[in-house]
Amino acid sequence: MMSEFSNKFFNLPPRDLQLYSSKLLHAYCAAKSIKHVAVDELIAHLNNFPESRDLAAWERKGAVLPLNGRGDDMPQDLSQSIPSQDVDDFCHIVDSAVEVGIVDVYGTPSELPAKFVEKIISILRKNNIDIPQL
Repeated sequence: MMSEFSNKFFNLPPRDLQLYSSKLLHAYCAAKSIKHVAVDELIAHLNNFPESRDLAAWERKGAVLPLNGRGDDMPQDLSQSIPSQDVDDFCHIVDSAVEVGIVDVYGTPSELPAKFVEKIISILRKNNIDIPQL
């Protein structure tokens, strides 16, 4: 069962959800002063989510990024630059932002992208970070 919040996002096109998750990741990084080229590359990749064509190619390109949100280790210098108390939240946000775009790439649309957006927002709220407008 979807929450009222997830239901708000469920009918949005996948591109809009992906762009919003990228905006949420950016807001977290700005609030926590996390700056790294790998973060910039991931955000740029998320912002290039295709309208409908070449989703598989986009997904494959994201898989080889230094910070890819797919369980691979993040670049060591990035990891070392994030305060230890923020690493878990950062990783959850990165993983969730990536999942927003890829969870339904090879299947039928589901409520999962909206659930991942909801998870990111809950982490931002827990950290008292302003939630960006959609």
